[in-house]
Amino acid sequence: MKILGFDTAAPANTIGLVDDDRLLADCAWEARDNSLQRIVLNIDLVLKRAGVALRDIDGLAVGIGPGSWTGGKVGVTVAKTLAYAVDKPICGVPSFEALAYQSRSLSVQLCPLVAAGRDTVYAAFYRPRARALVKQGDYYVGSIEGLTAAVKEPTLFLGKPAHIHRQALAEALGPLASFGSPSDSPAGSAFAWTAWPRLRRGDSDDALSLSPLYLTEYLAHALLAKRRQDREPRG
Repeated sequence: MKILGFDTAAPANTIGLVDDDRLLADCAWEARDNSLQRIVLNIDLVLKRAGVALRDIDGLAVGIGPGSWTGGKVGVTVAKTLAYAVDKPICGVPSFEALAYQSRSLSVQLCPLVAAGRDTVYAAFYRPRARALVKQGDYYVGSIEGLTAAVKEPTLFLGKPAHIHRQALAEALGPLASFGSPSDSPAGSAFAWTAWPRLRRGDSDDALSLSPLYLTEYLAHALLAKRRQDREPRG
């Protein structure tokens, strides 16, 4: 099954093409402008280098964030347009899941992080199971302090924010905290392979209603809680 996966919500835009468990192509570039034309051009280049026509792919996987609001919207729009053009199924893949997928062979809880603003992070917990991932609980939006309070077992923290806040995580969690590479960023192929089990069993998203993952309600609650905490008198 040939799957074209790409993501434009992260600081690095990525495109990947896989055929079952075989990697056909991967491409990444710094997202300075989230140009619609550039994304379409690079998708065309990846397909040509792999010798695959768009009509020959079996499905599409697109990153839905969280991340750049504009970037995520551009990527989802491109994916929906391509899905309609060639009548192929489409799957939206959260950035968390694609990042965690790359560490699925490990036996610890995985916690990918995405920056949400000053002193605030988006996070999710996953547990590897066979070759897949099982999400644990709901998404988290809030401070590093609040995140560490939820960790009760050995956890591998992934993503650039994990290294920005590495000292705080290590001090609070001690041996429970471990860290991936500082350059952690999900490849385009990770989005494709994350969507592969769903597409293989005929499960996909509705191209008309698919939209980026906006955690604005979570963020609003987190910011409100932080403001209340800041206003509390310090004893």
